[in-house]
Amino acid sequence: MKCKNCNKNTEKYDNAFHKLCKKCNIERLESSKPSKMIKHTTKDKKSLRTSDTRLKRSVKGNKNHKISYGGDKRSKSLSTLILDEIFYEKCFNNSNHECEECSKKLPTEFRNDAGKIVSRFRYSHIVAKSIAPELRHDINNINHLCHECHFQWDHGNRKKMDIYKKNQLKFPQFLK
Repeated sequence: MKCKNCNKNTEKYDNAFHKLCKKCNIERLESSKPSKMIKHTTKDKKSLRTSDTRLKRSVKGNKNHKISYGGDKRSKSLSTLILDEIFYEKCFNNSNHECEECSKKLPTEFRNDAGKIVSRFRYSHIVAKSIAPELRHDINNINHLCHECHFQWDHGNRKKMDIYKKNQLKFPQFLK
């Protein structure tokens, strides 16, 4: 076998795809390396969910202060986060604590001992907040769903779900 680069005979290729001997393959690999290697330090790495990224109740001052929340890459204003919590509490109080799709029992407490909202997944927006931001805090735009049904509504075939027709009557312009 001959090396494609230096034409020397070799017993076996170091790189069979490129048909190169060991020496020529090393040269090929060395030439493809960037001149400056980028080193990542531990400062660059961020954990997805830390207590620093959760809503802090001690934050005072400007309502338009931007903070990140729950590992989300986008930042939301503090007033939006507070309005979300007030809205979810209103939805919680109007709920029968049962999944609207499969009738599975949902948690009956709104906050845990640490003050964090329990089971945010239960509040499923019928029309996504990104599609109709004006419906973000509309109580008619919420289904109370278990985790599995919420995932199916957001990522599965929602037309096969029992709640689809009911939701279609509420928002025919969005659900066709």
